[in-house]
Amino acid sequence: MIESRCGLICSTCEFRETMNCDCITKDKPFWADFCPVKNCCEGRRHEHCGQCEDFPCKILIQIAYDEEVGDNGKCIEMCRIWATGFDAKKFISAVAIQDAHALQTYFAPNAVICRHCSNEQFTVAEYIRANCEYPGSWNGEIRRVDKTHDGVVIVAKIFSADMAVFVTSFATLEEGKITRLDEYYSFCEEIPQWRQNMKIGKPIQNERIDSNE
Repeated sequence: MIESRCGLICSTCEFRETMNCDCITKDKPFWADFCPVKNCCEGRRHEHCGQCEDFPCKILIQIAYDEEVGDNGKCIEMCRIWATGFDAKKFISAVAIQDAHALQTYFAPNAVICRHCSNEQFTVAEYIRANCEYPGSWNGEIRRVDKTHDGVVIVAKIFSADMAVFVTSFATLEEGKITRLDEYYSFCEEIPQWRQNMKIGKPIQNERIDSNE
């Protein structure tokens, strides 16, 4: 979900509610008559700065690393993530609410998914079955998203009325689709019996690493 023009995650900002600030729907920010990044981005008819041929420009870099209002460049990285077409927030929501149809749209057909804590490797179809048939009613929230050289890393909280778990997911992306997903949960578990009965997945087949590279 695009939350701002510059890459700032507005949902985490204290001023969103206290000052009724909303970069996307408001004509100007609460702190000035205009924002140079917002004006430039909207003037070029972009949804966010990551879509611009001049990204990252001098104005965005100056604001991103400003000692008082900057976030040490995190907003620039978020624009890069948005530019991939991959929406981490919606992906985690689809995982948490067990939306099989939505999950299918995030993966390349031959994607590999690995749950390292239980040593399981899935195809896309197997992963969706394992996720969507997990017992209980769940919700999820993003705690952090960072860009990597070939995708994103997502830290999320998945929770129900009875328990909560944190999961760190490393997603390799090609043209906005996940080609490999490596998941690490905050607790390690044996493969539960209900999933053993499904007879899906296999032990993780790690790619060989050449020590000379």
